[in-house]
Amino acid sequence: MGNDNSKAISVVADFLLHPDAGRLFAKVDYALKNGIHIQNYKHQTDLFRFINENQASLQQYYRDYFNIVLDFGGESVDKYFYINFLAQSRGNVPEDNRHFMPNEYVIIGFLLYKIIFIDGYIELNTVGRLQKMIRLDYEELKPGIYRTLAKARRDKNTKMDGEKVDKIIEDAMQEFSKVGWIMFEGETFDTMPSFHRLPNIYSDYIHNLDEWFKEHNA
Repeated sequence: MGNDNSKAISVVADFLLHPDAGRLFAKVDYALKNGIHIQNYKHQTDLFRFINENQASLQQYYRDYFNIVLDFGGESVDKYFYINFLAQSRGNVPEDNRHFMPNEYVIIGFLLYKIIFIDGYIELNTVGRLQKMIRLDYEELKPGIYRTLAKARRDKNTKMDGEKVDKIIEDAMQEFSKVGWIMFEGETFDTMPSFHRLPNIYSDYIHNLDEWFKEHNA
């Protein structure tokens, strides 16, 4: 029994023996607990490799000490890591470190995914272009989009206009950047592998967006 306990403790502590633990673990821990998705991309590369090389040990550590899950999605070059919560538990992470995505930002995420990956506008890479496309190229859906965003913000429908929608889009994209769903380089952005977590969670909504927005305009 004592040997079993020693083995379990060893697994939990294994990541501390990694040669880069002193340099990288605090950064990894802070990022994950603040809702950031970590993938093999530019400034995240070292953090990603540290997690990937110590995945089993870190998963045991977060489960045992914080009652949360170090989860992952994607495969190979598209693999990414993030913190998930156990069923009916918010874990032992302080409230200030928990990340809650506002509903209106999630809706913008639906639209961004639809435009790029369903409608095929793969050249979309600026916030200004995204704002313009939603305003001008989706005229039929625009009333439903505005009503849906107003409902998500608990605004009166009459208060939602193009200027407010543009601001929601801008704020949502900044939020996506913070959690690692997109990465900005100057004025342009790229969607990251972790952005595909959104359709994994909300597949039914994303693939039926047209009908959903039209229902909200009824």
